[in-house]
Amino acid sequence: MTGHQSSAAGNQSLDAALRAASERARAQGLERRCPSIEARDGLRYTLDGRRVVSFCSNDYLGLADLGELGALTGPAPSGAAASRLVCGDLASHRQVEEQFAQFVGSEDAVLFPSGFQANVTVPSALIGAHDRISSDALNHASIIDGLRLAKVRPEISAHGQRPAKAVLAEGARQWWICESVFSMDGDGPALADLEGHLAEGGCLYLDEAHALGLYAGGRGRAGELLRKPTVLVAPLGKALGCAGAFVAGSRPVCAWLRGHARGFVFTTGVSPVLLPRIEVALDLLAGPEGESRRAALWRNVETFRRSLGIESRGSFRSPIHPIVVGGNARALDLSAALLERGWHVQAIRPPTVPEGAARLRITISAMHERESIEALAGALTSLMNPGELRP
Repeated sequence: MTGHQSSAAGNQSLDAALRAASERARAQGLERRCPSIEARDGLRYTLDGRRVVSFCSNDYLGLADLGELGALTGPAPSGAAASRLVCGDLASHRQVEEQFAQFVGSEDAVLFPSGFQANVTVPSALIGAHDRISSDALNHASIIDGLRLAKVRPEISAHGQRPAKAVLAEGARQWWICESVFSMDGDGPALADLEGHLAEGGCLYLDEAHALGLYAGGRGRAGELLRKPTVLVAPLGKALGCAGAFVAGSRPVCAWLRGHARGFVFTTGVSPVLLPRIEVALDLLAGPEGESRRAALWRNVETFRRSLGIESRGSFRSPIHPIVVGGNARALDLSAALLERGWHVQAIRPPTVPEGAARLRITISAMHERESIEALAGALTSLMNPGELRP
């Protein structure tokens, strides 16, 4: 059969409904589109015809654009060819898992294609029918979806608050599921609360997406705890500048996940092309280069806060700085005004954040120049009311 295919009536009906829904979203300031990035060089690139500096990237240590690593990684098969439970389990997969386990001090680790896949499928593999689940009110969408697939009804705990100790049925466990650094707020639970939950016999599922690489010599906030989390989820697309994720835990936990976490069982293994790149990034992150970049990051964070007159958060530091403005239109207008001045800062709106909490999410990198940070702060000061600048 050749030639142009006509659109079926059902397809046309769906298209019309989606166009109408898109118009409603646009009117509410909720339309989404992917910014078309061109000619990227680190944090600088062309967007909508303008040369801009990014202040919304998660590349906190500047490892995403190490182009010279291609010569170090050497040739590799482009694909694992199958699920790792079929014939896709390569020595390079096992080697990277062992390296991550050693790095974070766990017995074992399991590679996943993405953090989203890990969070969507790991909870259902480990949570029992009679377990008590406390999920932070601001947990990532992937965690929320994972708990839905686990067919449990979690208690939604106040943001950043340790759940109260529960009375459990025999053999049941109490899980606290949270992020160590929350992606849209730049804060996180107190280490003492995490430690206390584990000390009382609770299970801790800790997502380290925005902490791995930044704390405790790069080991994340979990590296500052005396006890190991039950499950540590660490996506690799932020400070490591790669892609994929690993889940770390005890040998029994990881062995069970390899046989029962659907995001591992029913998907092709991580591309072998990526694995040497991950190893090089991990070596850099764990060594003197990582220490140097972390020091530069925290200097830049302090420069930004000082330039805006924002007080330090005390012992908790994060490269994420939300400026909540409330309305969707206000956030979009500010983002557009900054773009005209050469700064790319995305407007974050529902459902990523709660209704009425639209914001600018500003992220600082080790690779930012002091002059750029101070210039962005000056632009924010000129565009916003003083009350809006407080996180």
